[in-house]
Amino acid sequence: MDSNDFKAFKIENLDTYTPSFGRKDLYRICLVDGKSTVHFRDKSITINGMYLFFGNINTPYSWEAESEQNGYSCLFTENFLKVAGYFDNTELLSVFNIEKVPVYEVIEDKEKANIQFIFERILEESNGQYIKRKDMVRNFISILIHEALKLNIDENNPGNFNSKKASERISSKFLNLLNEQFPIEDKNRILSYKTATDFARQLSIHPNYLNRLVKKETGKTILKIINERIVTEAKILLLHTDWSITEIACTLGFEYTSYFDNVFKRTTGLSPKSFRKTN
Repeated sequence: MDSNDFKAFKIENLDTYTPSFGRKDLYRICLVDGKSTVHFRDKSITINGMYLFFGNINTPYSWEAESEQNGYSCLFTENFLKVAGYFDNTELLSVFNIEKVPVYEVIEDKEKANIQFIFERILEESNGQYIKRKDMVRNFISILIHEALKLNIDENNPGNFNSKKASERISSKFLNLLNEQFPIEDKNRILSYKTATDFARQLSIHPNYLNRLVKKETGKTILKIINERIVTEAKILLLHTDWSITEIACTLGFEYTSYFDNVFKRTTGLSPKSFRKTN
């Protein structure tokens, strides 16, 4: 492939790179894992983890590596995509919009694997001999852009890409998973997700990281949020069913009734038995 209009390479063990701040001659898409600060226009953003970066030829930018960096990078001319009509597609072009933050944090393991696979295919095809390899690379770039758009889609307003923070996205997914388990209408159905580990496994991230993101957004630990939601459901079951306290404890995921009693009393000030009797 003509190296004048497209180039792709791996970033390996890079820890000292700080390109000069300014406009560039080429468009750039990077997947980087490490701690770095990206400077663009009059803003700066520090990322510690994996992120996608989209650099365009009109916005001045640079980034500082603050730890060892690993990942991928591809650079291309405007004409490389323009000849295929890509710059007529406003959705695809949106990631290069000079008004947008060009950084898309990649949190979930599945997202990381998908994007890494796409870059590997770009490397493979750009170094191959297939006569239509440029078209294949353009298609993979299109997929990369859509992966970025997926990272930041506002699920309550499809089509509105709003640069949601990772903490907002992950916290929202956690709360949705929690609330989808209620109401409980069958005492033989036990809660599927009861601990931070259960939720983290579903979201493919570490429990400690999940707890940190959720606490950042809500001010509460995951354990506190789970217990509060479980106690809310327990109140409903105590007041509106004839299930025994042991049955309620079991369906809410408590192996021992005494533990359920302790959590309920710590939250409400009453034991489940006293709450049912009082109300």
